[in-house]
Amino acid sequence: MEIKPLIPGLTFTEILVESYLIEDLTSFSELMDVFNKYKTDNSQKTVLITLDNLDQAEYTSTHSIMTNDLDETEGYDLSGLDSACFENNKHIGYLSTPTEFFIRKENFLKQTENIDFSAVCEKGLTIDEDEVQILKKINLSPFEYLDKRIILKIVPVEEPYLGISGFPNGYFASDLDPFENYALARHLFEKYEYELFGIGASLLGFTRKGSLDKKSAKELIADLSKLYNCNESVLDVFLEPIHNSNQLFLKYTDSLEP
Repeated sequence: MEIKPLIPGLTFTEILVESYLIEDLTSFSELMDVFNKYKTDNSQKTVLITLDNLDQAEYTSTHSIMTNDLDETEGYDLSGLDSACFENNKHIGYLSTPTEFFIRKENFLKQTENIDFSAVCEKGLTIDEDEVQILKKINLSPFEYLDKRIILKIVPVEEPYLGISGFPNGYFASDLDPFENYALARHLFEKYEYELFGIGASLLGFTRKGSLDKKSAKELIADLSKLYNCNESVLDVFLEPIHNSNQLFLKYTDSLEP
């Protein structure tokens, strides 16, 4: 395994938070060991890692940032920003340094005020039989579905669901957008103590201290059936992964490929 600081040229997105590139992993448990170490060392912040299809995830994140005006600087005090943010004494027009993250965070939060879990369920996301089986396999054996290159971000926010502001994702109209992903992550945290720890081109990853008990697991299945607009029985195959693991992987996109 190799871990090195993320620098321009190793990513398609601007580096607004302390970030590291992880390569040559040998197992999912090795990745979670890295995640937990950085989480322990940054207890007042949120650690977020990328999951599947890094190139696509960075592409959609970039477009999501632009579409939702998350780099808008109007109304903010720019006097304390890094000099690299300016050309000819004018802001370059997009966020590019850690000194500007507060702008991204505030722009993000402004668009989460009227979105809750019920609104997320009304998006109309669905899941077919093939996707159920794919998602079950991902939950049972996530490592083979991760990209070979993973970026770990240390986001200066305490709430794990707000960590998505460090890598906003959800761009296509039929997918959950960044604010719907935030609302979903907040619901799972407040009701089930699942912390958002990862996001990719199609997947959200959650972790908690220990697995859910049977009663809570059934409640989670009921919530996921609302999320994916299907009968609870369709998702009963997730009871085993939920009982046997403290991680949970969900799709936030309209379709999920094997």
